[in-house]
Amino acid sequence: MGYDSRIYIVDKKDKMGKEEKRYAEVVAVFNMCKFDAFGGIFKTETDCYIYADDGNTQIMTDCYGEPLKESSVSDVITYLEECQVEREHYRRVAPLLGLLKSFNLAEWKDLVVLHYGY
Repeated sequence: MGYDSRIYIVDKKDKMGKEEKRYAEVVAVFNMCKFDAFGGIFKTETDCYIYADDGNTQIMTDCYGEPLKESSVSDVITYLEECQVEREHYRRVAPLLGLLKSFNLAEWKDLVVLHYGY
C-alpha cells in the first residue's frame, strides 16, 4: 500500500465568525499519486480548512487523520525544481511546476499549497 498525495492550491480567506480556522478557497487541485518526495517540504500545520466535494464537510485532516500541512508557493516551486535535477524524472512534476509558476504572487497575497494524503 502506497501513500498518495493530492496538492491543493488555495487562497486563504478571513475567519468567518467565531471559527477557529480560516476558510480556504480551492483554486486548483493536482493529483501527484505516489510521489513520495514531499516528505520534508510540508512541515507547518495549516490554519485553514477546505470544503469536501459535497460543499458542506470541512476538511482539516487527510485520509490518515494527519492535519493538513502547508507550504508557500515559492518554496514548493524551489523544491520541485531541485527534484527535477536530483531525482529521477516523474511525469507529474513538470505540469505542477508550470501551474505554480503561472500565478502572479503579487496578486495572490494569501495563496498557499496544502498537502493531502490519501
